[in-house]
Amino acid sequence: QEFQNEALGAFVRGVNFNMAGHGFLDSLRHTGGVVRCMRYVHGPATEAGLVDETDKQDMEEALNPPMVIVAGAAAAYAGTNVALRYGMPRLLRTRPLVLQLAACVPAGLILFAGGLSRCHSLLRVLARDRGSSAESGSSGPSPLGRELRARCGPALHHDSE
Repeated sequence: QEFQNEALGAFVRGVNFNMAGHGFLDSLRHTGGVVRCMRYVHGPATEAGLVDETDKQDMEEALNPPMVIVAGAAAAYAGTNVALRYGMPRLLRTRPLVLQLAACVPAGLILFAGGLSRCHSLLRVLARDRGSSAESGSSGPSPLGRELRARCGPALHHDSE
């Protein structure tokens, strides 16, 4: 599908709403597993020294949200705020806190969707085969990758596989 609005197209690509099982819907099905695996990566795996410099760079890059997601959340907040102000002026004029909280919901959902999708992609990158290692001469996953495959196997596979 061709997007007429370039900003909307960039947002959709940034959040990774690929409906073929490789994007957000796949991540949503594995929300619990993704959260558990991210906790493991940030906690015990880091403390045990399984996270190397390349993995740390991948993690920093993935956890720094792209401006497309931030801008999408800001636009959703502003749009919802304006729509609620003009759509229900009598009800919400006297309750500005309710208006603010209601306007935050779509923005929060966008940030959740973007973060979940990016974390799921990060876990797949960390668990993949890194090719042949210069130190060991062997190919296959890193120690972190092996541990993630053992602990988080179902969350790392595409449902279409």
